[in-house]
Amino acid sequence: MPNLEREQQRLRILKELGLLENGSVPVFEEATQTAAHILNASICILGVIDHDRQIFKSAVGLSRIGLMNDLASSRQLARPEAFCTHVVESRQVLAIDDATLYPAFAASLLVQRYGIRAYLGVPLVTSSGHCIGTLAILDLAPRQFTAKEIELLELVARWSMSEFERNRFLQNPPPQPEQPEPLPSSSKPSTSPNLSGLALVKLDLITQMTQELRTPLTSILGMASVLNREIYGPLTDKQKEYMDIIHNSGQYLLTLVNEVLEVGALATDQQPLNLTAVDIEMLCQQAFSTLGQSAQRREQQIRLTVEPGQRVWLLDKDKVRQMLYHLVFNVIQASSADSIIRIHVAHKRDQLHIAVWTSHPWLGDGLPQAELRSNQLLHSSLREWSGISSDRQFVSAVELDRIDEVNLHHSSSEHLEDAEPKPDISRQSLGLMFSRCLAQTHGGDITIQGSAETGYRYVIQLPRLTGTPNKEEAS
Repeated sequence: MPNLEREQQRLRILKELGLLENGSVPVFEEATQTAAHILNASICILGVIDHDRQIFKSAVGLSRIGLMNDLASSRQLARPEAFCTHVVESRQVLAIDDATLYPAFAASLLVQRYGIRAYLGVPLVTSSGHCIGTLAILDLAPRQFTAKEIELLELVARWSMSEFERNRFLQNPPPQPEQPEPLPSSSKPSTSPNLSGLALVKLDLITQMTQELRTPLTSILGMASVLNREIYGPLTDKQKEYMDIIHNSGQYLLTLVNEVLEVGALATDQQPLNLTAVDIEMLCQQAFSTLGQSAQRREQQIRLTVEPGQRVWLLDKDKVRQMLYHLVFNVIQASSADSIIRIHVAHKRDQLHIAVWTSHPWLGDGLPQAELRSNQLLHSSLREWSGISSDRQFVSAVELDRIDEVNLHHSSSEHLEDAEPKPDISRQSLGLMFSRCLAQTHGGDITIQGSAETGYRYVIQLPRLTGTPNKEEAS
């Protein structure tokens, strides 16, 4: 796309977002204050680049360059004089340790009149992929910026834009709101969603017992933390090693307890979805943060990538988080050491697609063979779709080769409704069944796509829903 056309689109987005108008934006004020504090910066500016000027939407510390200076009173800077112009045009981070050493910046107004020496600016990118401005910190003395500081500033920038767009989404919901149509139900009555009598009592009892388990566990972790800080005396190397094991194991157990409580608190599929405006990248990070220790214990890593595009979706936040948690947990448990668990978020044909698979330096990409061969739900789909006999225990590699896409949707909904949980069904299989049920409540599904050559992967497909978001619980 020509640069002129891209610039015209960028300016149009700025106008549509209302960022050329006067007035402060609370989330931007919080972003500059946060960045200035955590990075110990003298000055922090969040600004957008108009066709001829940089407009400061929020600024902290401008009084440090002189009381009642022009920069503080006008809250804008000519575009050719703004360092941020370079960031917007290149869409890259700009770090300057000492501006006086670089001819391109040494003669600028910021250096000559206001005494700016160090600068770090990161792009502000909208969900549509347009760079509209920057979040930048400036200092009056030379400063070397570390990779960690750059990463933190980028995180604050992404968060601020995400929150800004989410707030606009809540204030201006999509037109013609309508509740999503319920999924077609089977002609056979489903017993699992309609809990009653003894089942409800058992569920309440398990929830309360789990809650009671969390209280002493939290105390154990607190005491272990105190001992680990050697408040009551030094520890030997072996004692420190054991304390680390206690702490890590306790944190892992606490994560499982919290997940059990959240599963118990989820509404059944007979109740309407609690739709809120959700930043999908942030939601994925929340879901995977609790799985970090599981992956670390198995010497694995979790990597999330998000394609440019719509980041804010109307979703039931709790249900989608549980869906992601159990699906990724399955892949972690089935993957070998040194694997990278990959999650990729994309927007395709008005659907949200979240792909999950694993990469290994020697085994390649795709779902682990253990996941493919042991998953009972997958066995059912493979046999129905490819004509494999139901009395076969495993699916051969030759048979896998001739399947280009295995869609769990082809195993009819009766399979999930008729399948009574049995003691020999693995936790992974139950987790996948649970995740798929949650996807279906959103009008979506979980599929397995790929081939034996390119590798298989789980793909969560969720349609774009319309409706009125719950403003009180939106996040």
